Amino acid sequence: MLNGHTVLIVEAEFLIALDIQTMLESLSAGALLFARSPHEAHACSQQWPAIDLAIVELADDYHTTTDLLRGLHEAGAALIVTTADSTMQQGHPDFPDAPVIVKPMLEEDFRRAIGAAVDQRN
Repeated sequence: MLNGHTVLIVEAEFLIALDIQTMLESLSAGALLFARSPHEAHACSQQWPAIDLAIVELADDYHTTTDLLRGLHEAGAALIVTTADSTMQQGHPDFPDAPVIVKPMLEEDFRRAIGAAVDQRN
């Protein structure tokens, strides 16, 4: 499904990031970039134009995460938002087309979200 695409994973929890990595590898993702926070992701902004898909945890600092999502979107990345906040299940208000996955993530939901995000990008 991902056919070698470059993916950025922004996730604070190491074990969740590993689960996402495993799911992405099973979908033939290419290079995987990791950041533990929006601040770390901003530090590698020079790589954003090469990112095809960004999976971003909606962090406690809503504004910083929203700024990150905006920057990645402007750089051309497809977006997926992950969150533990079930009130976000209907979508991120600033990015209504970005699929939102409420944790814990089911693999089928993850695959569906990737398909929707990649289809929107193309």
